[in-house]
Amino acid sequence: MNFYPFHVGDYFSHTSHLTDEEDLAYRRMIDLYYQTEAPFPDQFFVARRVRSSPAVVEQLLQEFFTQESDGWHNRRADQEIAKYHAKADSARNANKIRWGS
Repeated sequence: MNFYPFHVGDYFSHTSHLTDEEDLAYRRMIDLYYQTEAPFPDQFFVARRVRSSPAVVEQLLQEFFTQESDGWHNRRADQEIAKYHAKADSARNANKIRWGS
């Protein structure tokens, strides 16, 4: 995804306790999650991509993500990605109907 909704009030209410280093890493993690549209495999993969330490990333994963069988998921991002795909699929189907392809 090249765009995602960012709700400033929600972000600040959930992250006001983070240090500057944690805040920067978390913002980069969210951006990476939306960019890849996939769960994170482990903290080492994420730490390298967001230029942070594995310890900071592990702490953020534990707090803001849920570990599932396929990796670390962020519930809110997964919901937004699903909405994006549903809208894109709907537009694609409408174009097929309109243009008869």
